[in-house]
Amino acid sequence: MKAIHNEERLARYAAENQLNAIFDAATIGMMNIVAYENGEAICSPGDQLDHLFLLVKGKIKVYTTLPNGKSVLLRFNEPLAIIGDMELMTGFPVRCMVESVGETHFIAIKKEALRETAFQDPRFLTFIIKQISNKLHTVSYVSSLNLLYPVENRLASYLISIMSEDPLSPSLVEMRTDKLTDVAELLGTSYRHLNRVITQLAAAGIIERKRGAIFIRNETRLKELASGNLYR
Repeated sequence: MKAIHNEERLARYAAENQLNAIFDAATIGMMNIVAYENGEAICSPGDQLDHLFLLVKGKIKVYTTLPNGKSVLLRFNEPLAIIGDMELMTGFPVRCMVESVGETHFIAIKKEALRETAFQDPRFLTFIIKQISNKLHTVSYVSSLNLLYPVENRLASYLISIMSEDPLSPSLVEMRTDKLTDVAELLGTSYRHLNRVITQLAAAGIIERKRGAIFIRNETRLKELASGNLYR
């Protein structure tokens, strides 16, 4: 994590995400920008967060680790996602692992500042309620996806979810095959079965396995396979 001291950028992020409709001027004045690199952990199970984090650039991956040591993918989030809302309201420690997908920027606000300025503001409280409600809905939805859909649908959903939506980025996305064991675990399957599914999708011309990486070759067919069921 690194801090970015740039008042102009902070003002731009606040304007783009209409933060003045959620926070008062005093709270906005206490905000800071922090950046994370690809794969860097934003928070881990057991952490006690002293900030609320608002995702304003990039994408994050959220997953949970079960008592048996296996991990289950919960969702990907894009702006304006929030980290620390449930912990802020309950005082509980973090229960999920949150990682940066590519470079991410957050607006960070100290809990003490929120208690002083935002806890009595209906706009902020309404925002928090909507965020928590959306997370509960997503957990229920993704649980059904993980339990009821075949691995090929789950893999398609995963690949679509991690694709960049930046119009300046290449239309093709790659995923290193040395990470497939982790991906298989997140999708609730074995490495061997995931490998078979990748071979099937490659034979159908939807993806390509090349030089230790997986490339999407037919985004339209991949989206059809996902059928709108995304980890978001």
